[in-house]
Amino acid sequence: MARDMSDIVKTAVKRMEKAVEADAENREEALDDLENIAGRQWPESIKSEREAADRPVLTVNRLPQFVRQVTGDVRRLNPAVKVLPGDGEASEEVAEIISGMIRGIEYRSNASDVYERAAESAAQCGMGFFRVRSDYESDESFDQHIVIEGIADPFSVHYDPDARMPTREDADWCFITQRVESDDFREMWPDASPVSLDDDLPAWVDGDKIVVAEYFWKEYYDRELGLLADGTVVENPAPPLNFVKKRTVRAHKVMWAKISGKDVLEGPKEFPSKHIPVIAVVGEELILGDEVVRTSVIRYAKDPQRLYNFWRSAQTEVVALQPIAPFVVTPKQIAGFEAHWAAANKTHNPYLPYNPDEKAPGLPQRASPPVASSGMMQEVLTAAEDMKATTGIYDAGLGNRSNETSGVAIARRQAESELSNSIYTDNLAKSIAYCGRVIVDMIPRVYDTRRLVKIIGSDDTEKTVAVNDEQIIGGQPVVMNDLSRGKYEVRVSVGPSFTTRRQEAAESMIDFVRAFPAAATVAGDIVAKNMDWPGSEELAERLQKLLPPGISGEQQQPDLQAMEMQAQQAAMQQKQAEIGLAEDVAKAKKAEADAERAEADAEKARLGVAEQSLELAIKSGQLDAAIRDAVARALASIQMETT
Repeated sequence: MARDMSDIVKTAVKRMEKAVEADAENREEALDDLENIAGRQWPESIKSEREAADRPVLTVNRLPQFVRQVTGDVRRLNPAVKVLPGDGEASEEVAEIISGMIRGIEYRSNASDVYERAAESAAQCGMGFFRVRSDYESDESFDQHIVIEGIADPFSVHYDPDARMPTREDADWCFITQRVESDDFREMWPDASPVSLDDDLPAWVDGDKIVVAEYFWKEYYDRELGLLADGTVVENPAPPLNFVKKRTVRAHKVMWAKISGKDVLEGPKEFPSKHIPVIAVVGEELILGDEVVRTSVIRYAKDPQRLYNFWRSAQTEVVALQPIAPFVVTPKQIAGFEAHWAAANKTHNPYLPYNPDEKAPGLPQRASPPVASSGMMQEVLTAAEDMKATTGIYDAGLGNRSNETSGVAIARRQAESELSNSIYTDNLAKSIAYCGRVIVDMIPRVYDTRRLVKIIGSDDTEKTVAVNDEQIIGGQPVVMNDLSRGKYEVRVSVGPSFTTRRQEAAESMIDFVRAFPAAATVAGDIVAKNMDWPGSEELAERLQKLLPPGISGEQQQPDLQAMEMQAQQAAMQQKQAEIGLAEDVAKAKKAEADAERAEADAEKARLGVAEQSLELAIKSGQLDAAIRDAVARALASIQMETT
């Protein structure tokens, strides 16, 4: 179906205007947050006035330490994506392979740095972003792989303002903008008009540049589903199948294009996922009707910071003026010596000449110097405390000495600081979970042929696995590790990394061995194996050989083999006994059958003799006819029974 490019651009321009207008106030505050963290904390008018009067304009920037406290907690997060089977067609084995593939994607993409930068941006200005995309593995390959990338400029992302979830996964569209030099624009897209998508981006990004954007949007369509009597669900049901139920489902696909204010520069094309692959990491958000108010860690600490700078500057000014208090003189006393007296507080002249004045007897005198005010010091301390109160991070959380004396009290105050800003770590965990869902949805579309993929286990070990591998089993083709079958769910766990857990385990083992030295004789190899230094594995192997029999895993193996051999021998003996018994039973049955046959032969012989005697008696006339018939019938009956 042909697509009208002008309609795509028109819709995109309207959506961009809507996004800019809806989020303008939040972005203005976010920009001011970054300015303050960068140390630009004095209002320009006050700064210019004080500098013109040669008065101190000090900036004692305490805001970054509060941001670092939050980002430090984020760096300890160590999120791990776990994939689980989501329906009957999914399997534990494939779920583990997909989990390993995601760990491999994160490793190749340096995802930990991407996650941390997005969370740091959220702490600094209330918003951070990263993305997922697919790309060719190399310039010589047609195979694609999945990449996680950071978005350095948070102001370059514009989301559907109707989206409310912290990850923005419920958005219908999204933009990632960039400014391109006019000459570069014409070189890359010579047939396009050099018209910006929008001119209302942050004022500190300006110049002769054209705004272009990657534009993602969801395109909705209807799907017909039919339910068969056996429970099978069929898409687009049609006769002659008999359906128990039918329903219409609202489905969507995600489209991508690169656009300017006038043209579609690249695309459009379908993105290989049903999710928009731009993931938001936000600060604290408050919903006020249709308005969303988004804040950062230091949003309400900016005013206390400005007060802190002002009072520290005033305090410095007072102290600096004490040794240069002005002289009280009459015009006659300094007549002719004005230059000397003007430089009195700037140079170290050995003397200051003056003219005696009968109306002001005595020497010129200095005026009383300014006296430092305790009120100024109190204002400085109050401003510092206000910064802690507005961020929820106190001295114990910042590593400073406070009024807590016990370790328990310090730990509790540190925990309070972490809990007060836990929303940043929680939002990051939600964003990583959404990133995992995007990747799980992309994997069967990007890795859609037989591939050898490297996966990383939960213990950081690497191995290569074949996916979508078709094999002939029982004469039928079977796809092994089929990534396209089944549905999978994503969970994110946070905590120490495997390396950290191993180090902690080694430290705990060493403490245990110190408390119970006898344990070293039976567990020394395990302690050495968990050490994080070169040669630990070799040492563990040597120590394992010194263990008593029955403890080492390696020494248990021969015993297991011997036990298995003994079991096999016992089984063979039992089998032989069973065979011998069966042979004896067969022989006994054969002998019994032979005896029965011999007895039957003897009986037949006796009957034969009786028959001959009867025939002779009949021939000789010794039996009448009736008796002959009865005897004949009896003999016939006996003969039948014998047979």
